[in-house]
Amino acid sequence: MTHIEIVEMDGQLLEGIGSYCLRSKKIGEGYKSKNKWLNQQFEKGLRYIQLLEEQKQVGFIEYTDAEYSSRVVHGKAI
Repeated sequence: MTHIEIVEMDGQLLEGIGSYCLRSKKIGEGYKSKNKWLNQQFEKGLRYIQLLEEQKQVGFIEYTDAEYSSRVVHGKAI
């Protein structure tokens, strides 16, 4: 059975584990910019959850209040 670990990231863990991005190398400017943005957003309440399978990053969930989101989704309330 596969073991999935859920880790809520913060600035310290971000420095150690890093953000989840399969397309960027840790030394790349895009990766560094993403981590800088994440650290700024943590101060505004961003929640960043990484999913680890056998200690390998396999996905993430990122959410915040709509006023701070870069990807706001509007929907009809039911």
